[in-house]
Amino acid sequence: MKRSIPVALFMGVTLGLTACGSTAGAGSSSGDGGELVVDGETIASAELYAAAQEEGEFVLYDSYPEEQNRALLDVFTEDTGIEVELVRAVTSQLYERAVAEAGAGRGVADVLGLNDLTLMNEVAERGILAEYESPMALEALEEGQYDPEHRWYTGSQVTLALAFNEKLVDEKDVPKSWDDLLDPKWEGKIGVTPVSVGGSAYVTYHMLREVGGEEYWEQLAGNSPKMYQSVVPLTQDLVRGEIALGISGPSVVSSQRAAGAPVNSVLFEDGTPSWANALGVMEEANNPNAARLYIEWVLSERGQQAISDVAGEFPARNDMSHAYEGALMPKDGANLISVPLEEWSESARTQLVKEWESVFLG
Repeated sequence: MKRSIPVALFMGVTLGLTACGSTAGAGSSSGDGGELVVDGETIASAELYAAAQEEGEFVLYDSYPEEQNRALLDVFTEDTGIEVELVRAVTSQLYERAVAEAGAGRGVADVLGLNDLTLMNEVAERGILAEYESPMALEALEEGQYDPEHRWYTGSQVTLALAFNEKLVDEKDVPKSWDDLLDPKWEGKIGVTPVSVGGSAYVTYHMLREVGGEEYWEQLAGNSPKMYQSVVPLTQDLVRGEIALGISGPSVVSSQRAAGAPVNSVLFEDGTPSWANALGVMEEANNPNAARLYIEWVLSERGQQAISDVAGEFPARNDMSHAYEGALMPKDGANLISVPLEEWSESARTQLVKEWESVFLG
């Protein structure tokens, strides 16, 4: 599944968000009928808004990076008055916790956010997520960006890209495509994550074979890439100069660059691996209305612009866009490539993992 995203940021509404903070809340109000309205955009009905305000809070389990997530939630709270308790952990841990709590009949989370659709679909099939037909989602998202039974919705599109150390890679040598990683001069100098770490790696290796052909994995493995268990230690080694190149999160690299590290990202014209950060309301939510209000807000123009400006990721909505600060972007915008929904099945994923292990682990 391919999606071309313009480089220019969406400017259809004036939201008052900046990279350093937010004046969010200044434009929020109740409509004539009590609806939640922010800068002229109606986000939620009067009934939902009133019920959510009565609850006043909700608990969010989310695998999204904590710093960006808290910045996003601050904007939501300013707009709505709803407080959010964030529980942040890696996707597999949140999945296990949500399943265990639901099985014991002591659910804590009101909203679950996972960036792995295999696990999100499994949670849905276990009956842990409630069916909720989001008016905003059905208006703003395309088929494939949400569960057909309306148990989860894509809140944002997360990406990986090639990162490089500017002190170790001359400007003329910065790779221009994924094929450039196969050059023997990069042998032992590339950092990657194994396919087993989660949905991000699954999407990346799926895309690399789609873009580079059936032989790409073998050729990349021939360059002896260094394996890391997440993009965080990978990026730390990139900053220290332990590796010259690495497949990492552009938002992670951007934060290091802003702190003065000699690193940057390049998004290739032949594709950027992208996957959903999916959100769903829990079946046994203690604060179901506040949870639903959050879904509506995230998928509104207001929430999606906050995801771009404050959280530093691509919006899920196709009528909005994003550009990573300082990153090298294709002139026509990022070419996001996702795994089709049906290929997030456990059987398809297990097969790809086996094939990857035979190539990279022998």
